[in-house]
Order: sequence, then C-alpha cells, then structure tokens
Amino acid sequence: MKGAGAVVCGLLLAGAAFAGPQNAPTPAPKPVPPAEPTESPGQALIDQDESAMAGRSYSYDPAGRRDPFRSLLVRPERGMLGQRPPGTPGIAIDDVILQGLWRTRAGYVAQVRGTDNKSYLLRSGDQLFDGEVLRIGPNEVIFRQNLNDPQSVKPFRDITKQLNATIKP
Repeated sequence: MKGAGAVVCGLLLAGAAFAGPQNAPTPAPKPVPPAEPTESPGQALIDQDESAMAGRSYSYDPAGRRDPFRSLLVRPERGMLGQRPPGTPGIAIDDVILQGLWRTRAGYVAQVRGTDNKSYLLRSGDQLFDGEVLRIGPNEVIFRQNLNDPQSVKPFRDITKQLNATIKP
C-alpha cells in the first residue's frame, strides 16, 4: 500500500512539474489611484440646511406642483394669482364697482370701475379674470364667478350687483 501512495504522489509531482509554466500565477493588476475626493452629497445637504437656518439662501422649486401646506378651501389672495392681463380680462368680479347702465340698440351696457380706477364698458358674455358677465338688466348685472373649491357642488356661483341698491331698515 505504501508503494501505491508513493506512485500517486510521484505522478502528481510529475504532473505539476510538467504543467508548471502554464499554471504560473498571473500578476495582480496595478491599483488605480483614487480620484480626488469631491464634496459628498451629504455634506452638500448639510451646507444647504445650515444656510437655510441662518436665513441666507433657500429656494423651493415647486415645479408646477401646488403647495401641500396651503388649504384647498381658501381662495388665494389677490397678489398670489399672478400677473393679470390689462383691461377687463384682468378685473376680478369682487373688485368690480358698478357705476352705470345704458340701454342701446344691441342691449344693455354696464359701466364699471376696476382696481386701476379706470372705467370699462361690459356687455353680456365679456370675460373677466375669474368669471364672465352673464346678463345685464335695467338695474343689475349678473356675473358667473368660477370657483376653485373642491367641496363645492357647483364649480361656479352667480353674483348680482345692482346699480340702485338701497339699504332697507
């Protein structure tokens, strides 16, 4: 039995010597030097938070999304509506002051005063900033105001402004 073990051992050594140059270990690749360390993303966030807390610079880009902390039930202030176009398309219905009504061949015409303290003439169907003129009668103007209230049954409300409104006791 000793002879068989020696033979096997000798064959293994001979095989290793025969295949020696083919099994030589390959040299390890040279290590790549690390790149210059740039500022980590965590450090950039920390710097941004510190500047925001100090009140130096912070900007929020909503990217077209609404502010999640503003109520959907509250109408935005007049300054929040953005830049209004000039003339009657820039007048909000709540800002209209009715000054006069005229009867013409084509129907009634209403003279109103806007927030810019100028007078404008309105006819039925004219578009305003947040609605339109529905109808003009001999003593009143009826507006349809568009609402942005998700809990409202109707997406609009009708507002009547009268010329000779008298307060009754």
